[in-house]
Amino acid sequence: MSFFQDASLKGGVADLFGYMREQRGGQLLTLLLACVPTATIVAMFYFDAMDKATPPPPTVTYFESWPADRSVEESLAAIREYQKKKDAMRARERDAYKALGSVVGMDVEKLDAEAQKEEAARRAKSEAQIAARVGAAK
Repeated sequence: MSFFQDASLKGGVADLFGYMREQRGGQLLTLLLACVPTATIVAMFYFDAMDKATPPPPTVTYFESWPADRSVEESLAAIREYQKKKDAMRARERDAYKALGSVVGMDVEKLDAEAQKEEAARRAKSEAQIAARVGAAK
C-alpha cells in the first residue's frame, strides 16, 4: 500500500481538470479522433447484440406415430423389428470390441461368453415382462 500513500484522489482530479483547461492546438481534433473508433466499436457491439437478441424461429420436430387402434400384436411386431436393428448394431459393436481386446491381449472368448449369458438373462426377463403385459391387456 506504500504506492498509494503519496497519491490523493482530490489532487488527481484537480490535475485532470487543470490539464483539460489548457488550450492547445488540435486538442479538439485529437479528442474526436480518439472518440470515433471507440464509438464505432461500441455501436457495432450494440447492433450485433440487438440482431442476435431476436430468438430463432421454432423448429418443428416430427416423430413417428402409430394409429390409435393399433393392436397389441402389431405393437409387439414393431418392437421386435426395432430390437433386431438394435441387436445388429450391438453385434457390430461387440465385434469391434473383441478385435480391440484381442489386440491388447485379453481373453475375449471368456468375456464374450459371460456377456452372452448376461444378455440371455436380460432378454428372458424382458420377454417375460412383455408376456405378462400382453396377458394383462387381453
